Amino acid sequence: MTEYTQRLTHLQNTLNQQSIDAMIISSPDAITYYTGVSNDPMERLWLLIVQPQQPSQLIANTLFSVPDSDDYDIIWIDDTTEITDAFNRLTYPLADEQALHIGIDKTWSVGQFFPIAKAHPNWQFDVTSDLVDQQIATKSPAEQEAMREASAINDRVMARMISEVIPLGISELEAIEHLKRLYLEEDADGGFSFDPIVAYGANGADPHHVPDNTLPQIGDAVVIDIGCRHNGYCSDMTRTVYYGEVSQLNRSLYQIVKRANEKGISAVTEGDPIANVDQASRDFITEEGYGEYFTHRTGHFIGQSVHESGDVSSSNHQPIAVGNIFSVEPGIYLPNQTAVRIEDLIIVTEDGPEVINHYSKDLLVIEPLHR
Repeated sequence: MTEYTQRLTHLQNTLNQQSIDAMIISSPDAITYYTGVSNDPMERLWLLIVQPQQPSQLIANTLFSVPDSDDYDIIWIDDTTEITDAFNRLTYPLADEQALHIGIDKTWSVGQFFPIAKAHPNWQFDVTSDLVDQQIATKSPAEQEAMREASAINDRVMARMISEVIPLGISELEAIEHLKRLYLEEDADGGFSFDPIVAYGANGADPHHVPDNTLPQIGDAVVIDIGCRHNGYCSDMTRTVYYGEVSQLNRSLYQIVKRANEKGISAVTEGDPIANVDQASRDFITEEGYGEYFTHRTGHFIGQSVHESGDVSSSNHQPIAVGNIFSVEPGIYLPNQTAVRIEDLIIVTEDGPEVINHYSKDLLVIEPLHR
C-alpha cells in the first residue's frame, strides 16, 4: 500500500465517521497530497472527489498530465465541458435524488460551486477543510525526513549567502540572482519555496519587503529570509547579520529576538495549545519593551506548501501534535530604522521539539570585500 493509498483511506474513514457522503477537494496542494499528481489548473476544473465506500475520482482536463493509478479513476473533460456535465460523467455518481451530505474545501471557487449547488438542491454542503488540514498537518516519518533534507540544503545555501554573497556589497536584487544559482549548485530541485527576502537596513522593517536596488551601508542589519523546494517539500529560514559593524542598539535587539526564538522553541510541548509558543516569544519581547514592534504571528505550518493551514498565533488553541512542523520566527521591526528576525523550523517529536535548521544563530558581523 502506497503512502497515497494510506492517506486516501484515512480520509475515507474520517468521512465515514463524520457521516459525510463525499468530499470535493479543489486545492491543488491537497490533491497532490492525496494523489502525488501536481497540476496548476488556473481557471480549469481540477477536482478530487472522495467517497467513503467508492474509489476516488479525479476530474481532469485533457491538457493536464495525470498518470493512471489504482487509487483513483480519471474523469476526462476539456475546455468546453460544463461543470454539471463533468459531475454527470462520474464513474461513481453522487445520487441527485438523495439528501447527500457533501463536504467541500474552503478554496473551491464560487464560480464552480454555485452551478453544482443549484443543480443539486437536495445536497447539503458544509466546508470540511479542517478534516484535510488536520491530516496534512501531521507529517509521516517519510515527510519529516523530506523536510530535513530540504532544510539541510537551505542551511548550506544560507552559509554561502552570508560568506560569499553579502560581502560583495551588491544590491538586494543582485543578491537574489546569486541565490538562484546557489540553490541549483546545492541540488534543490524545485526552486524557491516562496519569494525570498534580502533586506538591508531600514528595508528590513517591512517584514514582507520586496527586494530592490538598495545597496548595503556599513552598520546595516541584513535580514535574509529564504527557502527552497526539494522532492516536493519546502524549507524556510531567516537569519539576520550585520554589514561591516553592529551598533549597540542592533546588538541589543538581536539578543532579545534570539532569546525570544529560543523561548518559543522551548514552549513546544505535545498536547499544549499552539498559542503557548506564540505567547512565550511574544511575552519576552514585550517584557523587553518592544512588544508593539513584533507585528506578526510567531509562525506558520509548512510542508508541501510553505504556508499550510495552521499558524503559531495567540488565536490558535489547537493542541500541538507529534508530526506537526511549523516555524518559530519572532522579530522586532523599528520603522525607518532597522529590524531583526530569526526563524527556525520545528518538528514535534515524542521526545520534544526538533530544530531542523542548523545554521548558526550567533550574532555575525560580515566584513565587506570593499569598504
